[in-house]
Amino acid sequence: MSRRLAVRLVRLGYAGAAGAGIGSLAFWTIYWFSFVRGNLRGPDFFNFYAAARLYVTQGGSAVYDIALQRQAELEITGQDPSRFIVLPYFHPPYYTLLISPLAFLDYRHAYYAMAAFNVLLAAALIAILVTTSLSVRGRGWLVAGAMIAGFFPLFVTVLQGQSDLVVLVPLAAAYAAWARGRYEWAGAFSALALAKPQLLLLIPVLFIARRAWRALAAFAGVLAGLGLLSVATFGVGAVLGYLNAVSTWAVTGRLPNTDQLVYTDPAVYSLRNILEALPGGGKVVAFVVLVLLLALVALSLSWRPDKPRLDFALAIAASLVLSPHQNVHDLALLVIPGFALADLALAGGLRWPHAAAAVLFFAYAAIDLTLTINFWSAAVGAFAVAAYLTVERMAVRPDPIPLGELHWSGPRPRRVIVLPAYRAAKTLVEVVGDIPQGHADRILLVDDASADATVSVATALRLDVIRHQRNLGYGGNQKTCYRQALEMGADVVVMLHPDGQYDPAIIPGLCGMIESGEADIVLGSRWLGLDPAKAGMPWWKRLGNRFLTASENRVLGLRLSEYHTGYRAYSRRFLEAIPFLENSNDFVFDTQVLIQAATFGFKIGEVPAIGRYHADASSVSFRTSTVYGLKTLAALARYVLHRAGFPCPWLTPRSDADKQALPVSQVAHHSQV
Repeated sequence: MSRRLAVRLVRLGYAGAAGAGIGSLAFWTIYWFSFVRGNLRGPDFFNFYAAARLYVTQGGSAVYDIALQRQAELEITGQDPSRFIVLPYFHPPYYTLLISPLAFLDYRHAYYAMAAFNVLLAAALIAILVTTSLSVRGRGWLVAGAMIAGFFPLFVTVLQGQSDLVVLVPLAAAYAAWARGRYEWAGAFSALALAKPQLLLLIPVLFIARRAWRALAAFAGVLAGLGLLSVATFGVGAVLGYLNAVSTWAVTGRLPNTDQLVYTDPAVYSLRNILEALPGGGKVVAFVVLVLLLALVALSLSWRPDKPRLDFALAIAASLVLSPHQNVHDLALLVIPGFALADLALAGGLRWPHAAAAVLFFAYAAIDLTLTINFWSAAVGAFAVAAYLTVERMAVRPDPIPLGELHWSGPRPRRVIVLPAYRAAKTLVEVVGDIPQGHADRILLVDDASADATVSVATALRLDVIRHQRNLGYGGNQKTCYRQALEMGADVVVMLHPDGQYDPAIIPGLCGMIESGEADIVLGSRWLGLDPAKAGMPWWKRLGNRFLTASENRVLGLRLSEYHTGYRAYSRRFLEAIPFLENSNDFVFDTQVLIQAATFGFKIGEVPAIGRYHADASSVSFRTSTVYGLKTLAALARYVLHRAGFPCPWLTPRSDADKQALPVSQVAHHSQV
C-alpha cells in the first residue's frame, strides 16, 4: 500500500471517528441530563465529596483514615452499612486541596460544579492537543475536537465526577512541551499530572531512558514542591498515611490494615487481572510478564532516533496497560496516544500509517463497546494501542549522517578492483581475464597466507599484491583490501571473489550505480538473477539465506533481495565514513557493513548477479554456515542495543569522516610483492 493511499485511508478513518464522536457526544449529553434527575448516589463523585468534607471539617489527618472515609461515604449515599463496601480515596493531598471548595456546597450542586469543571478541562484538553498538532489545519480542529469529545471514557469521567481530566490537561501540556523540545516544562507539567500516579508510572522512566535530565530535574522539583505543600497543609502524619495507602493498594490490591479488596466490581480490569485469570496464570506469571513488558517498553523509549511525540505517547499508553489498577474512565488518558497516532499518520510521520488507523479503530471500538460486550474489551483496546506504539517506536530509522557531494580524484572516477584471496591459484587467471577491459584502473589482490601459488600467479598477472604473513580471516582480508584501495586513491572499490563464484562482467553496472549517485553501496544479488537453486546453491544455504535476509529486512527497515552476497561495490565516501576496521575478522564482516549502511543512512542498490558453484569455488560447511547465521543474528541484536542507547564501536561513525583521511591502524603484517 502506498503512503499516499494510507494517508487517505487514515483521513477517512479520522473523519469517520469525528462523525462517530459527534453522534456519541450528542447521545451522552442527552443521557447525562436524564441521569442527573435521579438521586446522584451512583457516581464515584461521592468518594471525592467525602474527602473534601473530611478535610474541611476534620482536617488533613482524617482524609486517609479508612474508617472515617467509610462513615462519611455512608452519610452521603445513605446505603445499608452491612452491605456497603468503602470506595477508598487514594488521591494525593494537593488534589484534595483543589476540590476542597466543593465541601461548602450541598452534594448535588457540588456534583454540578465538578461536571462543569470537567467540561472546561475537556475544552482545554482539545485546545492544547489541536495547537500541538502537525496535521490539523483550518477547520480541522472541529473534526479533532469532535473525535476527542466523543470518546466514551471522557464521558464516564464527567458522569462519575472523576479526576482523570485533572490528570489529562497537564499531561497534554507536558506532551506539547516535550514535542517542542521544552523538556523542563514537560517535566514540570508531568508532575502536576500525578493526581493518579498509578497511571503514569513510565513518565519518569521516559525521562531517564531518553536522558532528559532537565525534564527529570523539573519533575522532581515540582514533585518536591507539591510534597512540601502537602506537609504544610495536611501534616506529616497524613502524608505518610497517603503513601502507606497507595503502596499497600499497589502491591496487594487491598486496603491498608484490612483484608478487604479495594474493588470487587468486575468492571475493573488491568493487564495484571487478565494475566492472573488466564489458564495457568497467577501472580508469579503476571509479575514475570509485566516485568518483561516493562523492559521492552523501556527499551523502546530509549531508542536513539528522536521521535518525541511517539516517545510520550508510548509512555502514557504503556503506563495504562502496566498499571496495577485501571477503570474505564482511566482509559480517557488514551486520548493523547490516540491523537498522537492519528496526527502523525496524517502528517506522514509513521512507518505504517494504515496499520495505525486499523489499530486505532479496533482499540476505540473495543473501549466504546464496553457497555455492550464486557470490560475485558477495554483492556484489550488499551493493550493494542500500547503494543502498536512499541512496534512503531522501535521501527524508527536513525537519522543519516551528513554526506558531502560525490567528487572524483581525477577527471573520471578511479576504480580499484580488490580480490580477497585464499588458495585461489586455480581460478585466478580466468577471473582476472574476465574483468572487462578499461573498467579497472588498479587490481589489488590480498592473499591471506595461502599455502598454494596464489601470490605467484597474481605476480605473473602483474596485479598489485599484498600477502598476509598469517591468516586473518575473510573480514581481516577485506580490511587490508579497503585500506589499501583508499591509499591508491580509489573513488569506487569493487570486491570480487577470485574463486570464480561471481561473474566479473557486471562490474560496469556495479560501478555505474555509484558513479551516477544512485547508491553508495551496490550488491550483486543472486536472487535477482538466475534462480539460485538452478545455479547449484545447496538447499540449506537457500533456506538460511532467505531466513536471515527476511530477519535483516525486518530489523533494519530495508527491502533488499539479499544480504549475503560477496559481490559488492563501495563509494569512497562510504568506506571513509564507516568504521570498518572495528568490524569482525570473519565472515560476519559483510553483514556488519550492511548494518552500518542502514544505521548511517547510506543508499544501497542492487544489480542481478549469478552465483557459480563448482569444485574450485570456495564453499563453507553446514557447521560454518550455522555459526555464521548465529553471528548474523547476534550482529542484529547488537544493532538493537546500540539503537537503545548502548553504544557499539562498529556502529559509531567517525567525526569529519568526509573531510579527513581514514585513520588506519595496523591490522596485519604485510609486504608488497
